[in-house]
Amino acid sequence: MAIDEKNTINRLAQCGLAAQIYGNGPQWVICLHGWLDNSNSFVPMANLQQPGYKWLMIDLPGHGQSRWRSKDAHYYFIDYVYDLLNVLDELDIEKCHLVGHSLGSLVCGLFTTLYPQRVNSLSMIEGIGLMYSDEAEIKQQITQSFKQRQQIRDKATKHFPSLEALVQLRVSVSDFGEKEAKLLMSRNSKEAEGKVYLTTDPRLKTHSAFRFSLDQSMKLFEEIKIPSLLILGTQGYGFVKSNLEQFKSCFDSLQVEIVEGGHHCHMQNPSRCIKSIETHLNAINGT
Repeated sequence: MAIDEKNTINRLAQCGLAAQIYGNGPQWVICLHGWLDNSNSFVPMANLQQPGYKWLMIDLPGHGQSRWRSKDAHYYFIDYVYDLLNVLDELDIEKCHLVGHSLGSLVCGLFTTLYPQRVNSLSMIEGIGLMYSDEAEIKQQITQSFKQRQQIRDKATKHFPSLEALVQLRVSVSDFGEKEAKLLMSRNSKEAEGKVYLTTDPRLKTHSAFRFSLDQSMKLFEEIKIPSLLILGTQGYGFVKSNLEQFKSCFDSLQVEIVEGGHHCHMQNPSRCIKSIETHLNAINGT
């Protein structure tokens, strides 16, 4: 399936996913965003990219302009990995570079451990390893997840008087300003009958009923031989740094770079982040 128009909503038919494409180079760069974000989070970097690559920036299911999962389904982390596999198969992409932010980094990382033959390089922004759970807390995790599902099911659809109101709400719970919030929320919303509605599925906010244990996570991530890059923001999330200490031994080749900014440093400091990523890609290509 061809996708050839910059910054338009193109739907991957089999997966029901919306995507944007930037560039027309011969090598694919697949970008996966963070939780409750969308593909617009990569636009600041994509606007600065150099020739040679084709960036496919995907809205994960339930995010942005992508379809929601069916009413009897929920959002399990592992299914995002399967979604990525489906995208590569649908577009006949044999091998690609992966770039992820936050949740997207974890998805890209696990995909790399499962299908290393399909990955040229791995670039992670403010995310590494997996979110794991203590085995002693598994019962509580399941019951809490089920309780949240019931609460979400009974809630009325939320709306806002304007996009600006939605932007201000996002700013109030984020570590970035109006510019970044507007870019994200313009793709995470739609207008109908004079009101603005979120296009993100409310079920995304329910806790996962299942997470791997630490031992399982370490087993999954052992011996990653694909060249890998991790970008951390100076004001990024502390748990990402903790995960780095936990998982760094799993990587044969892991480069870590610190850039000015918060958890969304790729939006706040796109020129610095794109430089690091393209240097990483070019080194693999020998250019």
